[in-house]
Amino acid sequence: MRTQVTPKIIRRLVAADGYMELNMPHRAVTELEKVDSAGPLEGPRRLLLGIALKRSGDEDMAIPHLEAAARMMPSPVRRFAWSELSSCYRSMGSDELADLAEKLGGESEYELRIALPSAELTISSTEAFSELI
Repeated sequence: MRTQVTPKIIRRLVAADGYMELNMPHRAVTELEKVDSAGPLEGPRRLLLGIALKRSGDEDMAIPHLEAAARMMPSPVRRFAWSELSSCYRSMGSDELADLAEKLGGESEYELRIALPSAELTISSTEAFSELI
């Protein structure tokens, strides 16, 4: 059974991104934990949840979400997830995993943001969701 992406899921992801922009990672975590499964947007949800947990100081809780995002997301985002994981692994005392994550992450600097069209968001097809990823 496929999970439908609802406007409510989109609103929660966008709200979480806004909370991150306002340096309120705890509020972002709260928003993201209200979504059981985001269907095709589960990868971005797990990535955002991992980053929010990491920024709120729960690096050990961030690891499984960042690992899941690294497995689900396409290559450029996957590398970003691995680079975020490296410091989490290092803080947990796993230097070997941190070194491996740094290699997998590469050396590029990334800034990920959820991009929405400037016009009013209309959800009418799966194509509209692909712009969010």
